[in-house]
Amino acid sequence: MKVSVVVPAFNQAGYLHEALGSALQQTMADLEVIVVDDGSTDHTRQVCEAFGDARLRYIHQDNDRTMGIGARNHAMLQARGEWIALLDQDDRWAPDKLAKQLGRAGARPEIGAVFCRARFIDGDGQVTGQQQGALPQGDVFHALLGRNHYYAPSGMFRRALLPAIGLPHAWVGLGDHALWLAVARRAAVAVVDELLVDYRVHAQGYQALQRRRDLQRLADDFWQLAATQATLLHRGCGVCQRAQRRTRRDAAKHYLRALAAQWQLGDFGGSRVALARSVAAAPGWLAQPWVLVRETARLGAAAGRGAGRALRGERAGRAA
Repeated sequence: MKVSVVVPAFNQAGYLHEALGSALQQTMADLEVIVVDDGSTDHTRQVCEAFGDARLRYIHQDNDRTMGIGARNHAMLQARGEWIALLDQDDRWAPDKLAKQLGRAGARPEIGAVFCRARFIDGDGQVTGQQQGALPQGDVFHALLGRNHYYAPSGMFRRALLPAIGLPHAWVGLGDHALWLAVARRAAVAVVDELLVDYRVHAQGYQALQRRRDLQRLADDFWQLAATQATLLHRGCGVCQRAQRRTRRDAAKHYLRALAAQWQLGDFGGSRVALARSVAAAPGWLAQPWVLVRETARLGAAAGRGAGRALRGERAGRAA
């Protein structure tokens, strides 16, 4: 078997049918599609069974609260193909996506992953834009430090790399970015510079929902990515060290942003961990006088608004 398509699914049955159809209708038919249902309560199972295609395997698991990372890992462990291609439940592929990527890799064993360019669509499937900028190829490890250039459904990689790179667990934060980093540390990357993926951006996106509800979780993702990235850096490499400092600084910024949003709502619980991690992530950056003054002022203003909100609520409660 040439390609295993892995699809984590959770309560998006309305989009799932389109995603699976785009995979099963590929011009390259030597594939399997593995759907791992992460505890859905909608008709995800029925959508899968309705295809009646022996190449599609449906697996149910209890929701593991890893925002799809665990379900995708489960699917990858079930894969039997030479290549593993990622597809999210609400995205879709052009019919020749896999064929063109396999053609780009050809008989070059040094190519460990192949990506393409993504087009953006909304909840109704209408095109809203496309991915801009050059897509790095070749030895892309340094280019991926602190910044993910590839959308998950645009990528496929050799299954033979799995024993060396391992699976991205929940604590790596940004699962697809961690996966591409691990692949790029060990193999070259090729690119088909064509729009072969429709990446759906909508309010009900699985990760978008989770992160909108909890900015702290997004900050944790960057914190964990920095920790994962640190294990892959080239020893004594200045480029790696500078990129790692940028990643840790981004984590600190996200923690401070999460704190400001939380305090503005009058919620001051659990602040100690976020403050400690923001300092631990980028102590040198925070120690700069202008940064310290700016961030302190922002947090102070947020705390003031939050305290005012809490006081007004208390007064309203008394009046009632």
